[in-house]
This record gives sequence, C-alpha cells and structure tokens, in this order.
Amino acid sequence: METLTRTELLLRRTGSQALGTQAQAASPEAAVGRLFALQGQDLPGVLWSLGLRSGATQEQVRTAFDSGALVRTWPFRGTLHVLAAEDVHWLLAMTVERTLRSAARRRAELGLDDRTVEQARAVARDALADRSALGRKELLARFEGAGIRTSGQRGYHLLWHLSVSGTTVLGPFKGAEQQFVLLEEWVPRRRGLEGDAALAEVVRRYFRGRSPATAADLAWWTKLPVTAIRRGIAACGNGLEKVEYDGGVHWQPVPPVTEETRMRTAVLLPGFDEYLLGYTDRSAALAAEHAPLTVPGSNGVFKPTLVLRGRISGVWSRKTSRASTEVTVHPFRPLNGRDWKAVEAAALGYGQFLGTPVTLRRA
Repeated sequence: METLTRTELLLRRTGSQALGTQAQAASPEAAVGRLFALQGQDLPGVLWSLGLRSGATQEQVRTAFDSGALVRTWPFRGTLHVLAAEDVHWLLAMTVERTLRSAARRRAELGLDDRTVEQARAVARDALADRSALGRKELLARFEGAGIRTSGQRGYHLLWHLSVSGTTVLGPFKGAEQQFVLLEEWVPRRRGLEGDAALAEVVRRYFRGRSPATAADLAWWTKLPVTAIRRGIAACGNGLEKVEYDGGVHWQPVPPVTEETRMRTAVLLPGFDEYLLGYTDRSAALAAEHAPLTVPGSNGVFKPTLVLRGRISGVWSRKTSRASTEVTVHPFRPLNGRDWKAVEAAALGYGQFLGTPVTLRRA
C-alpha cells in the first residue's frame, strides 16, 4: 500500500476537488458531477465554490440552476446541498427515513403533527402547480393563508420537511433568491438506483470528489451507518484502492483523479467549502492552532479561508456593493511578496466571477 506525505495527500485532494490548475471542471454542472454534493447553506458561498471549480461566472452558475440542471435540497446531515438534478430522487429515497426520524423530536416540539405536515404539502402542491415558483416568504404566506402557523421555526421546518420528503426543491432564481418548485415537475426524469447499487454510487462519487479520504470521513459526511459504508466500499470492487496517510487507511479511485494536477499557490475559498467540510478529520489542511480562527467558538460556522499550497493560511471577508467588492485578507502569518501576488491573482479571479472590480487589502 502506497504511503503519502501531507503534501502528496493535499495535492491529490486539490485535484479531486477540481481546485488544481489543471483539474478544473468544464462547467458548473461538471463540477457538481465531480463532487456529487456541495454543502449549500450559504448560497453566495456555494455559487463561488462552483465558480472556483469551473471558471464560470456567477451568472453562468445561476443559469445552471435556472435551466434545471442543478438544484439545492437537504440530502445529508439535514443540511442544504447542491446536487445534479438527476441525483435528487434516488438520493432522497435513500436518506429520507433516517433524516426524518432524526428530526421527530423537534417536529413534536414545534407542534407539527402529521395532519399539519400533509396540509402544508397540499398547499405547496397547489401553489407550485404547473411549474410555478415561489420564494420562501411567499410560500410561508400561503401556509399562513391556509391557517398553518409558521412562527417560531415552524415555517422553516415545514419547508425543510417537504423538501426532504421529495415534494419541493430549490431551483430557479428570482433576483438573489432561489425559488421553491415541485420536484416531480422540475425534475421529471429519475435514475433508478437503490440498495447496494445506490450505496456504491454514493461511495464512488464521494471518493472521486474528495480522495484520498477515510471511511470515517464518508460516514460523517453522509451520516449513513458504518455498516452501510462498508457495504458500499465492497460494492465498488476494484474501483477503489487503499493508500496510507499518517498511519490511517485512505481510499481513492482507480486510477486516481489527480495524476496531472498542479496545486494553485493561493485560493480564496468561501465559507463552508467542501475542501474543509468534506472531511471529519481536517488536520492535514488546517493546523489545530488555526481551527478557532476558522470556526470561532466551534459554533459550526466556517469562515471564508485563504489557502496557500493546500494549507489553510488565513481567513478573509468581503464588503460588496453593486459597483465593487472589497476583500480583506487576514493571514495567520506574514506573507512574502510572492505569496501576496498569488493572493492578488486569486482576488482578481473572484472579481471576474462576480463581474465587478475587486479591491484587496491586508488586515
């Protein structure tokens, strides 16, 4: 079994994640095809995640949603993710039972019984029929109009429940907001995956977009039972191989995705990017002393990060107007001239994605 250094591990992950200089995906759709699912609770951030991985502009990424090729919904960990539309039906069928069971107590605390949920489903189906689309506030207003209280997180939970159970999905944009649509109308075509074939697809796609990674990483990312993960790995047969890093077994596709990858010197990642969120053990890229600066208070909110040669080396923030964007970088250590030039190039790429000028300053 091959043993990897940290540099080799990060180089291969950079390539798998479509973040290398020669590993970019051809389009936002191809980037999602590579990574399978990208955590998407921060909508501006996940649009940039796709722009980084494909070279697309923000408008081009939005077009991929407007066309129906990409959607957002809640397939893993009860959290919003971006998916290829063709993967929604079978993936929700795999995860819905565990996801809803995990939320049963919260549903009871909110006073949402089965009758109320089904009433909300009927309202949503009527409001969104014939490929109609509504924003969150508009759909909640329809619930209220039908006598369904939406205050105190009840509304959010109803929207979540309807999407997890396959009635609605977030699809096209209206302004800066994604609209809810009916899944069966917006994504009429279904892939017929189930059982071990579906498990193998999850395993294969996860490792294709994040390898090398461990079975524990995958179990955390999907929240599927470890026994199911093992069955999925076995079902991949010779399509996966083991490598060793830091004394642990990691998996990667055969052949590895990253043979021709070259690591970018600097990358400005959005918060919640899969480069960190894709793993339960993030120590290869993120030093322990820098974790509190990246996730202050361990509150689960990941700041946008500066990556230098594969390592998390700072955080950044932005102030945006219609005419321009100011990016402020907070490096964890002083940067030399060469590294700062690489950061400037990364900021220029961000401006090209936004379609507005970017000014860069160092905190």
